[in-house]
Amino acid sequence: MTKPLPRPAFTPHLTPVNREPSPDAMSVEEFNELLRRLKLSRDAAARLLGVNERTARRWAIGHTPILPVAARFLRFLDRAKISPVTVMETLAS
Repeated sequence: MTKPLPRPAFTPHLTPVNREPSPDAMSVEEFNELLRRLKLSRDAAARLLGVNERTARRWAIGHTPILPVAARFLRFLDRAKISPVTVMETLAS
């Protein structure tokens, strides 16, 4: 029986060790501030971003890095002054 391959030290979408952070990197503080400004709970943000509620909670407390695509989308909504409710209603119709 063969041994399973070791897991990489990082997930491909994350910044490898000893490299500059991605320009799309988002801090825990920025994530929580954007949720506040967009009037989103962690669970609502998870639904909007298509991730599990546990993932959004882990992002909010810094246990896992925030996906760059999620960071860009939240920044876009904030800068464009687009309501997450509008987005969800549009996607539901």
